[in-house]
Amino acid sequence: MEELPHRDLFLVDVKASPGNRIVVYVDSMKGVSIDDCMAVSRYIGSKLDREVEDFELEVSSPGLDNPLKLLQQYLKNMGRVLEVITFDGAKTTGKLIMANEEAIRLEVETLAEGDRGRNKVKVTRTWEKSMKEIKTAKVVISINK
Repeated sequence: MEELPHRDLFLVDVKASPGNRIVVYVDSMKGVSIDDCMAVSRYIGSKLDREVEDFELEVSSPGLDNPLKLLQQYLKNMGRVLEVITFDGAKTTGKLIMANEEAIRLEVETLAEGDRGRNKVKVTRTWEKSMKEIKTAKVVISINK
């Protein structure tokens, strides 16, 4: 595949619908600007021939509501809180502290019984899963007050 117009952009996903609507998601470690999306759209448009078949083309970044698909996206979101759902249906939320081609590791906070069962205390543990076990992983949007 040819390189995207900006070397730091990477292709995340392409979706094509029967009505010739093409949606392309690109991302970057630095974020994606409107100018980046326009450049990619022009680049793709120049490779397709509207005379042969008309199409609608949309280029955007995946957005926080879309699940992470590529290792680069996990690396970009290092230190952020993810909600991970595994194929067995288990859901875990924690701070991403490690990601590689094989697995991810989250730092997860839970409440546990304190001394003599009186008070709950926060306990931090490490949770690791193979990439093959992950059904979806999304960045959790938090609003600090």
